[in-house]
Amino acid sequence: MKSGKKLSSKHYLLFIQENKKGFHRLGIVAKKEIGSATLRNRMKRYLREFFRLNKHQISGSYDIVILVKKGPLPKSYWETKEELSKIFTVS
Repeated sequence: MKSGKKLSSKHYLLFIQENKKGFHRLGIVAKKEIGSATLRNRMKRYLREFFRLNKHQISGSYDIVILVKKGPLPKSYWETKEELSKIFTVS
């Protein structure tokens, strides 16, 4: 997390670093401060689903860690998809 590229959005903080594995790896951090276990699990499901559907559009191989920020969270998967799509097209 210290040596990679850091990207930020309204609800998420992304740490991206290139790896030599030949495939992408995803890590998700949702602290207890975010809310109840069901809410944290929902956020993790949204992020995993976005990554599953869009990992082929990211060229190269990267280690990606997504940290869910404190505060109001997206209400639906589509809000998450829109926000992360903007971040990944910038990087």
